[in-house]
Amino acid sequence: MKTLERGNFVARAPLLPTASNRDSAGGKKKRPLSPGPEERQAKRASTTDSSKSSIKTASRTASKAASAGRAASKSVGKIGSKKASSVKKAAPEPKPTQSEPHVAVPMHVAIASIKERYPGRRGLKELENWESDCVRFLKQLTKHPWITADRPKYIFHVPVEFMFPEIKDSYSEKIEKPMDLTTAESKLLQGASYETVEEFVNDISLIFTNAISFNQTGHDIGEPTSCAYYEVSTHLLKYSRWLSLEVLQTHLIDSPSSPVVEKGSASSWKMTIQNREMARKEMENIVFNENIEKRYDPREKFTWTEQECDKLLKSLRHTSDHKHMSYFIQELFPADYYAYIKKPMAWEKCKKKFDDGQYDTLGDIVEDLRLIFSNALKYNAKVRELSDVSRSAYSSAIHMSRKLEAAIDKMLLSVADRIGREKIDLITSQREMEAMRREEEEQMKLQWEKEHPSKVEIKTTIKVIHPRGSRRQKPTDFEFPFYDEEDDREDSQDDTLRHAKSLFEKQIKARAAMKEISLAVGIHVYRKLDQRAAARAWAYRMAYTAFVERKRKEEKLKAFKKNSREESSCKQTNMCVSTALNDTNRKQIKICLQKKSVSKRKLLTSL
Repeated sequence: MKTLERGNFVARAPLLPTASNRDSAGGKKKRPLSPGPEERQAKRASTTDSSKSSIKTASRTASKAASAGRAASKSVGKIGSKKASSVKKAAPEPKPTQSEPHVAVPMHVAIASIKERYPGRRGLKELENWESDCVRFLKQLTKHPWITADRPKYIFHVPVEFMFPEIKDSYSEKIEKPMDLTTAESKLLQGASYETVEEFVNDISLIFTNAISFNQTGHDIGEPTSCAYYEVSTHLLKYSRWLSLEVLQTHLIDSPSSPVVEKGSASSWKMTIQNREMARKEMENIVFNENIEKRYDPREKFTWTEQECDKLLKSLRHTSDHKHMSYFIQELFPADYYAYIKKPMAWEKCKKKFDDGQYDTLGDIVEDLRLIFSNALKYNAKVRELSDVSRSAYSSAIHMSRKLEAAIDKMLLSVADRIGREKIDLITSQREMEAMRREEEEQMKLQWEKEHPSKVEIKTTIKVIHPRGSRRQKPTDFEFPFYDEEDDREDSQDDTLRHAKSLFEKQIKARAAMKEISLAVGIHVYRKLDQRAAARAWAYRMAYTAFVERKRKEEKLKAFKKNSREESSCKQTNMCVSTALNDTNRKQIKICLQKKSVSKRKLLTSL
């Protein structure tokens, strides 16, 4: 800055608004500096005309520069007398470039600049079928809470050089092929960059694979930002695989020989039916084993797991499906239904079990809902050709089972993503809290060292442990340092009382909650015992009735057999005699009549 010496003071020339003194944050020009106190005192003390004229001229020039504001093209007039050197005219201010080195660019500006690199972007109506499906997949991916376009928590939309210019060189050394969401979308809409669905999906996976590779070193040493981006990229890579195989399933091919990704975050995958089946199994293992978080008070709102169960139940009760669903709502079964079906199930029964809190995991309610339609298909499979009702129930079961599986697929994707997202958010929050705690400790330590620069004492604690059964030894010959802790006790008394009060309130709340839980458990156990007693009594009555009926039938059968046996024996005797007499080939019966002769000896004896 130029100055003009006049008399006993130094007069400053007004500060010109150039690119060098422009505000780096907003690009605004600084206002001219007002004269300091020494200059004002010198102005008051000066009596010469030349000094007065120079002060007036300088003040007029400063006021003109201030009134001109942010116009950089104006020049400054001469200052002081004619003998003083004139001030050079200011050069016009250069316009700021779009991307200055080591300066981050706003995300919307970066996105616009990337789209300008790909002219000839086509509209959605001009795309082919597979390209439209890829756009739909990308839009659904960008709706993820971590990378939503409204308020993204993590930046994957633009190249690293725009948002993080300070790591541009190190990033280019590690990553050979950079990729971002906006570039992939622009290449897809421009055309001639991708020929298949798999090529586009590979570029999407490359975004998160690059982030994992670049942040691997920082994750190993525990750097917070690198750890966060590493874990988030790992989850998003897995989520993008699930989403692509679900949204783009119409473009999958059947290739048993291609490699299959069983689980985890793979850098790339084939768009095959086998990979989709493995992805579905992976999501089922995550979701179906998730416990349902139950509310203690029925008047409270559903937890997020209960909301998912409620959505699953309501997905089967749309007005358009009333005709198909009317067979499966209530427990109205045919007379011979229990002979074919071991475990009958209906929608109202599932709803009642859900309201009573009998489901422990998400897999339990899914199993019961699937059982409704599998039972209907099993019972009506053989008789659907003989009865119109069976045929209608069979077709309705097929229709509703497909709708149930579609709702389950949607639930699997959202719930599996939320479970993984909550785990990573919990780890990130714990890491941030730990970093904040360490920072507070460092600040407290620095503040204490600043307040006590010469009174730094190192306190050591010596703990003497005596073995069991041995007498305590005599006091040692050295003295422990004495610390005055009365002030600390007085200062911590309020904290102790406050802590005790909060602990007492927590205990009261815990006791009340335990009382409610015990009451609920007692009522539940009593109901179960009552139901068990009623079931046993009913079973005893039914068994006794069946026993009496069986005995009656047995006695009746015995009497019937006895009567039939007697009748058959009589008929058989009569038939035998008549048959023998009517037989023409029977042998003749010879009857001989002989007179009984009496011997003389017996006769004489009798006389």
